[in-house]
Amino acid sequence: MSQHQITRRQLLVSSAAVAAVAAAEVPLRPAAAAGKVVRMRGESDIQILDPGYMIGAMEIPVDYATLPRLAISKKTPEGWSWQPAAFVDKIEQTDPTHISFTLKPGLMWSGGNGEVTAEDVKYSFERILKSDWKDSWSSLDHVDVTDKYSGVIVLNKPFAPVWLLSLTTGVGSIVCKAAVEKLKDQKFTTELPAQCGAYTMSSWVPKQKLTLTRNADWKGPAPEPDEVQIVMIEDYNAAELAYEANEVDVTEIAIGSYNRYKSKMPEKSKLTVLDGPFYQWMGINTENPKLKDIRIRKAIQRAVDVDSILQAAYSGVAPKSNGIVTPGVVGYREKAGYSYNPQEAKALLAEAGVSNLDLELKIENTQERQTEAQIIQANLADVGINVKITPLDSGPFWNLGLESKGQDWKTLEIWLMEYRTQPDPSDAMQWFTKSQVGVWNWERWSDPEFEDLWSKGLVEEDAAKRAQIYLRMQDIMENTGAYVWITHRPQIYIHRDTIEPAFDSAGYPYFNGFKVA
Repeated sequence: MSQHQITRRQLLVSSAAVAAVAAAEVPLRPAAAAGKVVRMRGESDIQILDPGYMIGAMEIPVDYATLPRLAISKKTPEGWSWQPAAFVDKIEQTDPTHISFTLKPGLMWSGGNGEVTAEDVKYSFERILKSDWKDSWSSLDHVDVTDKYSGVIVLNKPFAPVWLLSLTTGVGSIVCKAAVEKLKDQKFTTELPAQCGAYTMSSWVPKQKLTLTRNADWKGPAPEPDEVQIVMIEDYNAAELAYEANEVDVTEIAIGSYNRYKSKMPEKSKLTVLDGPFYQWMGINTENPKLKDIRIRKAIQRAVDVDSILQAAYSGVAPKSNGIVTPGVVGYREKAGYSYNPQEAKALLAEAGVSNLDLELKIENTQERQTEAQIIQANLADVGINVKITPLDSGPFWNLGLESKGQDWKTLEIWLMEYRTQPDPSDAMQWFTKSQVGVWNWERWSDPEFEDLWSKGLVEEDAAKRAQIYLRMQDIMENTGAYVWITHRPQIYIHRDTIEPAFDSAGYPYFNGFKVA
């Protein structure tokens, strides 16, 4: 039975809906009541807005709105491309390792921090090399400043993803050198030291609402919404109830709700469907004592019925995945090297001398994850593995594998994970290198061939050769036994028919591009 078979009466008394509405403290009003206001559901609260250390959820849309970049992504009939940002006079790649740029004068930082200059660009990009997101700029050598507004980005080798990854995404955000240098460790979390974008982050109530207001000092094209309110509602079901109660104007919906909304659309509403920028899998900690034997990990791979997960959690709408590279991107994998086979799983466990193994499956506390976890629990029980499901709020969940956040990584066993990716295979792959063990490589393995291929894939410009590199890298990942591929799920948004939302190449909201009637 669908989780969304719910009556209007149930909607009104739903504790989840009441909690979401009460926490949000958003008045019941249409979007156009006080200027052009757009109320958008945020699936998780901000934690780190610093482009070098962000987790990469709602932080990225906020950075897009409040910080400048040299280039932005652009959808074309042939696929994703790029264009210069509004405050950039010129940017061009003069040869494989040099990109020159010139900024327009007069773009001002908040807080009396002066103009945006080439020194800010140099400082911002070079500090990324020392950050958690360094692999997104891994070929950067340095930035030469030629005058106040001009400079040259110097690469130490050609870097194929530079335009679709480094310059146009969150890691391309420019911070104010003067403001950040005043901070302890030259890092920041939820308070921007200086802003310069089409919007300013004017208020934030943790776990409730973040407000973006038009920046009166912005010299670029004015955005259409006067104000964007990001209302924090983690659960899809609660977000859909909030939309139907007119508490938000735009929200992503659960995949399982697509058919319901398509057959009976709420009044004055539209659906926008984005091809899946996400890749989802069940991860297995290769260093955990219970899971060090590769035969146990491979048994788990073969014991999980992914087709049943997709039908139950996603109503058959989300496609089955065979790796981490998304469809339509160089290196997409057509077939996995294993399949659902409980008998083979039992044989591998017997060979490893294992019976009645107890494991803990940690998940984000959403209905979809609960449904997926329950199927995995039943599947693994069929082969003699007892699974305890532990749901967590998004903050604690995303800290599980980070050594910098405590000791949870030492006892982590299995979990359901989903990352978002830009349309270049290196973006998906960067989190599984040796340097990411203890950061985002929660499976905690490394492989010399994988490291070698990682370096080669960044400089290879021939698409066919790049494809073979990333196909082989996914083979290596799968052969660790640490991954159960699940889906590349699409993003589906419901929104008022007076609003045309805009998104970047990874499906992040781009508020500057929203259209409001």
